[in-house]
Amino acid sequence: MKRFAFVLFAASLVSTLAVASSPKQKQVALPVGHSMTMAMPAAVTGVKVNDPALVEVRRQGRKVTLVALAQGSTEATVTTAEGSHRFRVYVAADKYAMPH
Repeated sequence: MKRFAFVLFAASLVSTLAVASSPKQKQVALPVGHSMTMAMPAAVTGVKVNDPALVEVRRQGRKVTLVALAQGSTEATVTTAEGSHRFRVYVAADKYAMPH
Protein backbone atom coordinates (compact mmCIF):
# COMPACT_ATOMS: atom_id res chain seq x y z
CA MET A 1 0.00 0.00 0.00
CA LYS A 2 2.88 2.39 0.78
CA ARG A 3 4.38 1.66 -2.62
CA PHE A 4 1.09 2.53 -4.36
CA ALA A 5 0.88 5.81 -2.43
CA PHE A 6 4.46 6.66 -3.37
CA VAL A 7 3.84 5.86 -7.04
CA LEU A 8 0.69 8.01 -7.05
CA PHE A 9 2.52 10.90 -5.39
CA ALA A 10 5.50 10.60 -7.75
CA ALA A 11 3.19 10.54 -10.75
CA SER A 12 1.50 13.73 -9.54
CA LEU A 13 4.85 15.54 -9.49
CA VAL A 14 5.97 14.47 -12.94
CA SER A 15 6.68 17.56 -15.01
CA THR A 16 5.35 16.25 -18.33
CA LEU A 17 2.70 13.64 -18.96
CA ALA A 18 1.62 12.48 -22.43
CA VAL A 19 -2.13 12.19 -22.82
CA ALA A 20 -3.42 9.54 -25.19
CA SER A 21 -6.54 10.18 -27.18
CA SER A 22 -9.40 8.37 -25.45
CA PRO A 23 -12.98 9.19 -24.51
CA LYS A 24 -12.45 8.06 -20.92
CA GLN A 25 -12.10 10.78 -18.30
CA LYS A 26 -8.62 10.95 -16.77
CA GLN A 27 -7.92 11.44 -13.07
CA VAL A 28 -5.33 13.94 -11.87
CA ALA A 29 -4.34 14.58 -8.24
CA LEU A 30 -2.15 17.49 -7.12
CA PRO A 31 -1.29 19.10 -3.79
CA VAL A 32 -2.07 22.84 -3.45
CA GLY A 33 0.75 24.91 -4.91
CA HIS A 34 1.98 22.21 -7.31
CA SER A 35 1.53 21.94 -11.06
CA MET A 36 1.58 19.31 -13.77
CA THR A 37 2.31 19.80 -17.48
CA MET A 38 0.72 17.45 -19.99
CA ALA A 39 1.50 17.00 -23.67
CA MET A 40 -1.66 16.72 -25.75
CA PRO A 41 -1.87 14.82 -29.06
CA ALA A 42 -2.45 18.04 -31.05
CA ALA A 43 -2.36 21.82 -30.54
CA VAL A 44 -4.72 22.97 -27.79
CA THR A 45 -7.58 25.08 -29.16
CA GLY A 46 -9.59 25.59 -25.98
CA VAL A 47 -9.66 25.01 -22.23
CA LYS A 48 -12.59 25.04 -19.78
CA VAL A 49 -12.42 24.56 -15.99
CA ASN A 50 -15.63 24.13 -14.03
CA ASP A 51 -14.16 25.83 -10.93
CA PRO A 52 -11.26 28.14 -11.86
CA ALA A 53 -10.80 29.05 -8.18
CA LEU A 54 -9.37 25.54 -7.63
CA VAL A 55 -7.27 24.97 -10.74
CA GLU A 56 -5.67 27.32 -13.24
CA VAL A 57 -4.99 25.91 -16.70
CA ARG A 58 -2.27 27.44 -18.85
CA ARG A 59 -1.85 26.40 -22.46
CA GLN A 60 1.02 26.69 -24.92
CA GLY A 61 0.98 24.85 -28.24
CA ARG A 62 0.41 21.15 -27.51
CA LYS A 63 0.97 21.51 -23.77
CA VAL A 64 -1.34 22.40 -20.90
CA THR A 65 -0.25 23.05 -17.34
CA LEU A 66 -2.61 22.47 -14.42
CA VAL A 67 -1.82 24.66 -11.40
CA ALA A 68 -3.45 23.64 -8.09
CA LEU A 69 -4.74 26.78 -6.35
CA ALA A 70 -7.10 25.56 -3.61
CA GLN A 71 -8.32 22.31 -2.06
CA GLY A 72 -11.28 20.58 -3.72
CA SER A 73 -12.15 18.84 -6.97
CA THR A 74 -13.29 20.03 -10.36
CA GLU A 75 -13.36 19.03 -14.00
CA ALA A 76 -11.26 20.45 -16.81
CA THR A 77 -11.86 19.98 -20.53
CA VAL A 78 -9.06 20.50 -23.03
CA THR A 79 -10.05 20.74 -26.69
CA THR A 80 -7.68 19.88 -29.54
CA ALA A 81 -8.15 19.21 -33.26
CA GLU A 82 -8.43 15.53 -32.30
CA GLY A 83 -11.31 16.07 -29.87
CA SER A 84 -12.00 16.85 -26.23
CA HIS A 85 -10.03 15.44 -23.29
CA ARG A 86 -11.75 15.50 -19.90
CA PHE A 87 -9.89 15.49 -16.59
CA ARG A 88 -11.21 15.06 -13.07
CA VAL A 89 -8.80 17.16 -10.99
CA TYR A 90 -8.48 16.54 -7.25
CA VAL A 91 -6.52 19.15 -5.29
CA ALA A 92 -5.32 18.01 -1.87
CA ALA A 93 -4.44 20.34 0.99
CA ASP A 94 -0.85 19.05 0.90
CA LYS A 95 1.17 16.05 -0.28
CA TYR A 96 0.09 14.04 2.78
CA ALA A 97 -3.60 14.33 1.88
CA MET A 98 -3.19 12.79 -1.57
CA PRO A 99 -5.56 9.90 -2.36
CA HIS A 100 -4.26 6.37 -1.78
